[in-house]
Amino acid sequence: MILFVIVFTKTLLLVALAAVLTACSSGSLPIVPAGPPKRPPPAMVQVENAPQSRPHSGLQRADLVYEYLTEGGITRFTVIYFSPNGGDKIGPVRSARLAALRLQKSYGGVLFYSGASDHVLGLIEDGRVPAVDENTQGGHYFVRDPGRPPPHNLYTSQDRLLAGVQQSTQKVDYQLPAHAEPPKGGDAVTKLSFQQTNAHSVAYIYSADSKTYLYASETGPEVDTENGKQPLQITNVILVRVAHHGAGYTEDVLGEQGIDFDLAGQGPAEFYSRGTHLTGSWDLSDPAKPLRFLDAKGKDLPLPAGLTWIHLVDPDLAVTASA
Repeated sequence: MILFVIVFTKTLLLVALAAVLTACSSGSLPIVPAGPPKRPPPAMVQVENAPQSRPHSGLQRADLVYEYLTEGGITRFTVIYFSPNGGDKIGPVRSARLAALRLQKSYGGVLFYSGASDHVLGLIEDGRVPAVDENTQGGHYFVRDPGRPPPHNLYTSQDRLLAGVQQSTQKVDYQLPAHAEPPKGGDAVTKLSFQQTNAHSVAYIYSADSKTYLYASETGPEVDTENGKQPLQITNVILVRVAHHGAGYTEDVLGEQGIDFDLAGQGPAEFYSRGTHLTGSWDLSDPAKPLRFLDAKGKDLPLPAGLTWIHLVDPDLAVTASA
């Protein structure tokens, strides 16, 4: 019996080897399962959020907006478009920060920005970060709006983003979680507010009619000039609780110190979607893959399609919420 099994096994191996040799000799190779298809990277735009920069342009059609503290108590946006198209103006575009480089590594995108500190510029150059600034190809990817005072008047557009992405050799193959309605069981929350920095307040009000959140800051509602100055309609709001620290270099001409975030490993997160509040966590165990958002059981949290706004906030940030 044992001898039969050995002979039978050898016969199978010889048949398999003969099939491989036949395929090779005929000019073809055995079929090998392919990995995830590679595709163009997202466009990632640095948009300022100082009061002088408002109202913003082109944010309604973004996929993700990350908002985080920069120097001087203001915040900045890293705005992500996975498939830019069309002529919508986007901006105002401003300088890159360390947080943007962390996010760029995570999403593998092409970074569109205007200037940076010597330290950050060195990291972009040394790390060969795929990036486009105002001087790239003679400023082809940006335009100044003469109706606004500099430096708050630099803009790009979806078609310029697409052209910049197409010029890049960068490709990505990660898969983003599928969109779906949030799980049931969350608390009803239709209003929330918090102080993201000492100078910047944030408030959201949920609209049951549009199933989106309206965002207001200390200067009033956030609107989009490319959408008739209508208030932004945000489908999902996420609070990523993460510590930040001084990064040990000078960020600007005023001598403000650079800021970095401890975006590594895991941490707590809160999710607001469809008028409900859920708790879970964020996960950046692999810094070269997109930030994951997990439910209370550690599973990927499904969220509806639409503009998602992600705030990087202090771990002990107080949030006022009500139904």
